Amino acid sequence: MHPGHRIGAVYLYRSVVDFRKSIGGLSALVEQELGLN
Repeated sequence: MHPGHRIGAVYLYRSVVDFRKSIGGLSALVEQELGLN
């Protein structure tokens, strides 16, 4: 990420997460939980 780049929003997930999942598995959890695409 470029140092001058601004971040629009940061979301925190407070439940337990299995970080052995790939980025696809983790992003699917986020999409389901937040109802986003």
